[in-house]
Amino acid sequence: MTTTLKMILKLENGKTTTMSLSQPRPNLTKKEVDDFLDSLIAAKAVMVESSPVASVKKIYLHDASDRELA
Repeated sequence: MTTTLKMILKLENGKTTTMSLSQPRPNLTKKEVDDFLDSLIAAKAVMVESSPVASVKKIYLHDASDRELA
């Protein structure tokens, strides 16, 4: 099973974007992710279609597994 950290972010233009991180550290905390995203937002370090990230909409872990077709 593969785990992916999904971070859904609101942009200043009203749209959303998703950042994904494959195989995050098992002991990663929400506070660490929040602090990281807050620093990205404050620095306007992420731009999508010339619109900076304005806020965090949702953060979650997604677990997926692959299955062969029968």
